[in-house]
Amino acid sequence: MRCIVVGLGGRGKHWVQVCQEMGIVELVAGVDPVRERRDETMSKFGLSESQLFPSLEEALRATEADFVLDVTPPSQREHIAQVALENGLPVLAEKAMGEDWAMAKRIATLAKSSGLVYMVAQNYRFGALPRTTRRLLNEGLLGTLNTVVVGFHRPWGMGAHYVEIPYALLIEMAVHHFDTLRYVLNRDALRVWAHTWNAPWGWHKGDVGHTVVFEFEDGIIATHHALGCSVGKADHWQGQWRIDGERGSLTWEDGKLIYGRSMPPEEATVKELPLDELELVDTKAVLAEFISAAKEKREPECSASDNLKTLAMVFGAIESAKRKAWVEIAELFEE
Repeated sequence: MRCIVVGLGGRGKHWVQVCQEMGIVELVAGVDPVRERRDETMSKFGLSESQLFPSLEEALRATEADFVLDVTPPSQREHIAQVALENGLPVLAEKAMGEDWAMAKRIATLAKSSGLVYMVAQNYRFGALPRTTRRLLNEGLLGTLNTVVVGFHRPWGMGAHYVEIPYALLIEMAVHHFDTLRYVLNRDALRVWAHTWNAPWGWHKGDVGHTVVFEFEDGIIATHHALGCSVGKADHWQGQWRIDGERGSLTWEDGKLIYGRSMPPEEATVKELPLDELELVDTKAVLAEFISAAKEKREPECSASDNLKTLAMVFGAIESAKRKAWVEIAELFEE
């Protein structure tokens, strides 16, 4: 399928490389309003001058494409969606699906009314750790689940636009973990409580420290605690996880999957479990899922409507931090 990549910054260049490495995609155009980025893309990836444009509208007038890959800042997400969908092109978009909750809901409505595929690149769930964990939980390895704790501490976002926006860690990073929680548990969050802060040495203008508590379906309680200006030992990008059930625990420890049980004593064990071998992971798996869904005209993983449930966790947490009270996730869908 023929692709136009919109946004040629660091993440956009990553997607250009992915498209060139995947035989299922033909990169026909790149779009960025900044001339230097277009020049960098031309020299690094061998694109011609005639394949690079300052706007999506100009690219569409000059080329034939089958879909748009949106790697612009979230503030541009709605405009790109409107232009692409109005031209009959499915969209694969980077997260977040809009700069705020209202925009995200408008995009989801637009995608639904278009009848075209709109997928959000929640690439963290497309890895061996979450894929294997979900399978084991579905198979009943831990029995009844109850408590999940996720920790994330890194020197994050330095030099990026993230340092300027409020609640940057929740919107730009924790969204990955929240989506992975939904995927791994195979359940949705019902309510949320959050407290946010910033450390005295932090380099962000907004809060990048938080403790967020979710109540999921079936009474599962998940806590996400993070500090995006941590200068101590850096956690794995997937986070450090502990999932407790009636038959033991699963932990994610620096990218490894560990099963542990202490009771009853005769069954006590701690052992590393092998991860499922996946043909594709991360953004390549995302792209393959999108292409498959577009060709089959089916709803993909991380569709616009599904991703709203992840974003509701993010914006529900922000609302809770502001109110200093629990927030029902259903409230956000009633607005």
